[in-house]
Amino acid sequence: PLASSPGVALPPPAPVEKESSPVKRAPVPMPPPAESTSRKPKALASRPSWPPSPWTGFLKTCAGATAAAALSLGCPGAQVRPESGDCPSDARDAMFNRANKRGLRLEPGDGMVLTLDNRQPGAQSEPGVYSDGPVTGVVRISRLKGLPEGTLLSGYLWTGGEFLVGRYTEAHLPDGRTVPVCIVLGKRGYVEKEEESKPGAVVVGRSRTAYPVERWP
Repeated sequence: PLASSPGVALPPPAPVEKESSPVKRAPVPMPPPAESTSRKPKALASRPSWPPSPWTGFLKTCAGATAAAALSLGCPGAQVRPESGDCPSDARDAMFNRANKRGLRLEPGDGMVLTLDNRQPGAQSEPGVYSDGPVTGVVRISRLKGLPEGTLLSGYLWTGGEFLVGRYTEAHLPDGRTVPVCIVLGKRGYVEKEEESKPGAVVVGRSRTAYPVERWP
């Protein structure tokens, strides 16, 4: 060590800087990606409650009918195809009794073009897909004064057998009247399915010829 001059104080040694440890920083949280509203699937529309109002009275009649009467009325149930039977007398009177001033004045065998389900409008050449259950059809083409175009028909479809069977039991006329009827799809009361039909998804033309009958075929 160097000797200091007498009476002169040496400066203190310079302090040694310690290396500071690196500061640990917490990771900055990334905000969640904003949800894209354009990719959200649209909520499926809920199916209408069953039975629809036009069918309430008919189903009450079915509930109180005997087994034979229920079959003749064409009441829905565990049937592949409803049984044949007489059309109810009030419907026959409304359709065919010309003395009934409020009647439709039809003749058995009068034909009209009926769209099976008004939720699937279209011509016979356009395929529609159908399953068992209540349905509301609409008269598409008609020359009948009693059942003009635009008349709504409440009915029921059966699709479980070899053919599609359609029976319509109430007519809702453009003038506001509702009358009982017996109207079937096809001359024989049924229409043939297309080859691409599957159980619960039967394919037939959206509009077919329909006929008023005195007896369910």
